[in-house]
Amino acid sequence: MASTVLASAAIMLCSVMAVLMSGGGCGRRPVAAVYGDNSKLGSSIKFFSILVCFLCAFLLNVQSIRYYSHASLLINVPRQRGRSNEKECPVTEEYVWRVVNRGSYFWSMGLHAFYLSLPFILSRGYCLNF
Repeated sequence: MASTVLASAAIMLCSVMAVLMSGGGCGRRPVAAVYGDNSKLGSSIKFFSILVCFLCAFLLNVQSIRYYSHASLLINVPRQRGRSNEKECPVTEEYVWRVVNRGSYFWSMGLHAFYLSLPFILSRGYCLNF
């Protein structure tokens, strides 16, 4: 559920960044005291880097949802025991464990992508004044 909420928030924030990159919808530039650098190039680089962070967060959280869903299906696969003439089920505990770990890895990386966007949001962009 956390991955679903984070993926939804990431795609919504991507839409917000796209509106801010296009000029805020009113043709005005964002306020410098709130958003940092006032130049067109600096604010474009800043908004684009934030947009990339949110897109990465979205994709990583979608992968997390995919792996967790796959693991929930694998947990319920019945194992065939007692029949010597049929092959044993290829789903092992180790495989399910690896799938769950991959899901948690992608969730953690998606959360880190959100964390990485915070310095970009708070930066003033002094080095981008050309």
